[in-house]
Amino acid sequence: MKTPLLIMTIIVAVVIIALAIMLLTFHAKRTAINVQRIGLVTIPMNVPRIFVNSAFANGSQIPPMYTCDGANISIPITLGNIPSNAKSIMVIIEDLNAPGGVFIHWVLYDIPPNVTQIQEGLPTEYYIPGIGYQGVNDFGKIGYGGPCPPPGPPHEYVVVVLALNITINPAPNLYDREIINSLNVHDVVGYGILIGYYGHG
Repeated sequence: MKTPLLIMTIIVAVVIIALAIMLLTFHAKRTAINVQRIGLVTIPMNVPRIFVNSAFANGSQIPPMYTCDGANISIPITLGNIPSNAKSIMVIIEDLNAPGGVFIHWVLYDIPPNVTQIQEGLPTEYYIPGIGYQGVNDFGKIGYGGPCPPPGPPHEYVVVVLALNITINPAPNLYDREIINSLNVHDVVGYGILIGYYGHG
């Protein structure tokens, strides 16, 4: 006589498991967000766009003074439309066409959200008062390293600006890749993109 009770128990357990799976699936669909991947950076599509301007127009050539063929100084950046819930800003420059894969030229992080102008030629130091902190780029140096592609077609360099709802615990000698990899897509509350090209023909 225990068999019907056992069968009923199994049926109830199966129903509970099925309901749990349905609820989890429904929750996953509700919380899923559309993202785009730009080099090493993952960006949600449903957040506000940040205005980004520099010494070159979007889609144009980067002036040589900001490359290894010139003074190799960091580019100036003008920002606008920063979301009100941003706690910090991050600037990332990536070479998407480097022979060994994505090459990180610069990460400037923990920029105060009220900063709208970043002057050119920042010192290659870990901490820049009033501006933020710099990581170690893929050249193995702190701060900005300008475009320096091998001979061939121009490379595509992407300036990615992220508005974050977090601040990052700064530390000397943090590598740019470590900083980028520490981000969660849900940390990003706004983004802007500026594309420049540079090559040696």
